[in-house]
Amino acid sequence: MEELTVLSFGGGQDSTYILYKIIRVKEYRSEFVKGRLLVLMSDTGNEHKYTYEHVEFIRRLCLYNDIEFYFITPDMGFHPKTWPSLEHQMIKNNSIMSMMMPRSCTDNLKIKPFYNFLNVWIATVMYDQDVPNDTRNRKWISKFFTDHGKINVIIGIAAGEEGRVAVTKNQKKAAQIEMFIKPKKRSNVWMLNCINRFYPMIIEGIDRQKAQDYINVTPWPLPPPSNCKYCPFLTKQELLWMYRLHPEDYSQFVVYEINKLNRNPGVPRNLGVKGIKYLPEILEEAIKEYGHWTNEQLQEYKMSHGHCVKSQY
Repeated sequence: MEELTVLSFGGGQDSTYILYKIIRVKEYRSEFVKGRLLVLMSDTGNEHKYTYEHVEFIRRLCLYNDIEFYFITPDMGFHPKTWPSLEHQMIKNNSIMSMMMPRSCTDNLKIKPFYNFLNVWIATVMYDQDVPNDTRNRKWISKFFTDHGKINVIIGIAAGEEGRVAVTKNQKKAAQIEMFIKPKKRSNVWMLNCINRFYPMIIEGIDRQKAQDYINVTPWPLPPPSNCKYCPFLTKQELLWMYRLHPEDYSQFVVYEINKLNRNPGVPRNLGVKGIKYLPEILEEAIKEYGHWTNEQLQEYKMSHGHCVKSQY
């Protein structure tokens, strides 16, 4: 039986910790990597420059260590046609990602491209099939499961962030109802049947600080947390960091919010990125509360805080 393990690489500190440890610690690799190893990352199109630089380092590191690494970019055809990037959505629809709105970005820019790629890769590499990249079924993932068993997917979620571990709506519902009432059919049956998700950092009890400490004793770089530039969950400190150190990004963020607001004139609750308070108001609050921080302090904060903490995997 051929086994397959896939590391979902996000370009930040958690997945970097896992990859470094897989490379450096034989026992760790034996515990969490079964069979062939792939490292996959999907491009949101809205990462910081330093994240793209780290991804290039990781590509070379994997090549040196004979690990298959794939950076899934929109031009490859695995992203949804209506979601090639975060900013594409904002420009096309005069929309924004908001704390008050459904979070569809993670599913469309990370999860769907990941499994679209994996499905085609299995068909091409494992079964020698000529399958186009725009294939949107899960036929070949299901076939691999039938022939070889579940695919192991390693996900970098740190201890203390257990709330980010994905649970289906029906699983939540089933946990709340009486045991003798049969829950409705679960969604994503193919994923429940075919994918075995592992969270090594939770198993080990490794939080973000411990991950940073480990990375700092390796010969390789500690990356900043990976998060989209225009994520609505950025903190006041991070908004001030953007305003001071990347003013062009802050200005563009405000433009996207204004475009969304102008698209909906007269709406009683025309919500912005943070809700009823708009980005300039949030920045004003950030300056009052953290304006005394130096750029170095803001950078240190940025290095230790990821703001994409509401997404589940």
